[in-house]
Amino acid sequence: MTPNTEVSPARRAPLAWGAPLARLDGAWTHLESLLCAVVLVAEILALCAWIAMKGLSTPTTADNKAGLVFRAIVGAVALGMLADRLTRKSPERVARIATLSAVGVGLLGSWAWRGSGIAYCSNFLNWYQDSSTLTLAGGLRGVASHLTVWLALLGASLATASGKHINIDIVMRFFKPGWRVPAAIAGWVAAAVVCFAAVVGFFDHIAIGNFGAKADATASAKIEVVRDELADHMFLARKQLGLDLRTLPHVVLGERYDSWLRGADWNAWIRDGGWSDHYSPAQVESVLVPDAAASDVHGPLVVVPGGTNRGILEHALNLMFPFGLAMIGLRFLLRALLAASFQIDVDPDAAHGEPDVAHANDATDPEVV
Repeated sequence: MTPNTEVSPARRAPLAWGAPLARLDGAWTHLESLLCAVVLVAEILALCAWIAMKGLSTPTTADNKAGLVFRAIVGAVALGMLADRLTRKSPERVARIATLSAVGVGLLGSWAWRGSGIAYCSNFLNWYQDSSTLTLAGGLRGVASHLTVWLALLGASLATASGKHINIDIVMRFFKPGWRVPAAIAGWVAAAVVCFAAVVGFFDHIAIGNFGAKADATASAKIEVVRDELADHMFLARKQLGLDLRTLPHVVLGERYDSWLRGADWNAWIRDGGWSDHYSPAQVESVLVPDAAASDVHGPLVVVPGGTNRGILEHALNLMFPFGLAMIGLRFLLRALLAASFQIDVDPDAAHGEPDVAHANDATDPEVV
């Protein structure tokens, strides 16, 4: 059996009812492209911030030169860029010598400021890793990990929209052109069903493993558990963000992040903060500081009654798996409708642009001309 080599007939004119779907597909793709750019920039910034804080807070010792190396790189890049900018109008030889000299000064000069800012950066690092909203999300590394997953799901959705998802099209090549649209629609509908089945599986696993739903509970009961837990987690995140805004000025001024909040202030913050709307009186009482410790300092991190606060926002972030798969499933269904209305071409080579690539340079190729 050999692939069907019959030349495809002229593509049918798009049907009018598919035009709104095509516009929806274009707007959806534009939005996801913007989200990809935003997520990528956010991930780069998160990783750079984490590396910078780790490098600047690491003291130089006989066994650990990581802080010194980081300072050398920062100094060399900063002085090299400054010298290049200042000598742009100078002769090339002068500019080259000045830039290389500045880089050398930056590398060698790192030893002079190897101990600068260690205490300040350590305090900042300890705050956002141990007592800030980022703590609830697993720190900057946790945020970067979830941004990577989000980027992958967005990329998968964009690939699906453009027909560049992983696809074994050998069967399609054996079909006559008239059968290719029904075959493509059947394949995309099947892919959508698989995505929606994965949505159910992921959500069930997250509801049980992250939100404490019972394994034998009904789907509606699991959804209710997740909804209630999410409401509590969002409440805690808002409260923690309020603490962060009060802690930030102290950290910026170089004060210890855990030195400004007293036990009495903590108790007043709990009693007046609406905690009773989410937790029972006994649970609220359990997070209060005893009167004997009213004058002691208290860390500026929310306390979950009867639970742990570290990483609770990761539970909510894990829901991006079923949500992303649901979006990909909808993309498959939308693509099936676009094919049914002849808004897109289902030819096996269309997604890869092979005909265009093969003949793109024909007009300027000397042999062709």
